[in-house]
Parts: sequence; structure tokens; C-alpha cells
Amino acid sequence: MSAVLVVSQILGGLGVAIGIALAPMLATEVTGSEALSGLAPTASVAGTALLSLPLAALMTSRGRRPGLVLAYLVGALGGGLVVLGTVVRSFPLLLLGMAAFGAGSSANLQARFAAADLVGPERRGRAISTVIWATTIGSVLGPNIAAPARPG
Repeated sequence: MSAVLVVSQILGGLGVAIGIALAPMLATEVTGSEALSGLAPTASVAGTALLSLPLAALMTSRGRRPGLVLAYLVGALGGGLVVLGTVVRSFPLLLLGMAAFGAGSSANLQARFAAADLVGPERRGRAISTVIWATTIGSVLGPNIAAPARPG
């Protein structure tokens, strides 16, 4: 199985977990309302759902690699929009960024299929579990580095 896929899953799991963990705090900071804080992670989940189908269609027609690359690029762009939305205090921009950020989550989920494609039938279970464990490593590290990274 590809080491690139495993490393991307660790980093993707880290990024998605830290983004989802910090999204409600950013939403509260931008809006001044805790009541609206849940909309940011909801936008990410909605973005994951909405972007998964076109990404799957792209992967069916052009292969896994272009789909995963595009999904991670859209997710990174979303992360940039979240930062910009926070800096300029624009809640709609923050929500748009979180929706695009959902593409990174979609890529992490679809990478399991890529792992299965890379090996023969007798090794698929191990390949999928390796990718899931790599994502778990990143997902556990993400929220744990969020507190030290927070400005004092």
C-alpha cells in the first residue's frame, strides 16, 4: 500500500479533527453568539455530503488520485476561507469555508476505497484497516494540539 496514502490520512485526519474541534469557537468569536456556534461544524458535514457525490463521479471517470487531490485542494481552500472569514468577521464566509473544508473529510473517507484498489483481494482488509488507523492517529492528535496552538 502507498506510504503517501497513509501519510495523507494522518495529516488529513489531523486537519479535519482540529478544524471540526475549533469551528464552534471560531463561529462564536465571529458572531458573538454561542447559539450560532453549531452551524460551523454543520456546514462542514453538509459540505462533506454535497461534495462526496461529484468527487466519487470524478474518481469513477478519471481515477482515485485526481479525485483525492481535488478534494484535498478544495478542503485546503476551505480552510483558507475559514481563516479569512474569521479575520474579516464574516460569518457567511466562515460557513462557506467550512462547507468547502468538508471536501477534506470526504477525501479521508474515500481514501479507504483507494487503499482497497491498491492491493489484491487477499490484502484488502489489512489495507483498509491501515488507512483507518492512520486517520485515527491524526484525528486523535488534532484536538490535542489545538489547545497549545490557541493564542493566549
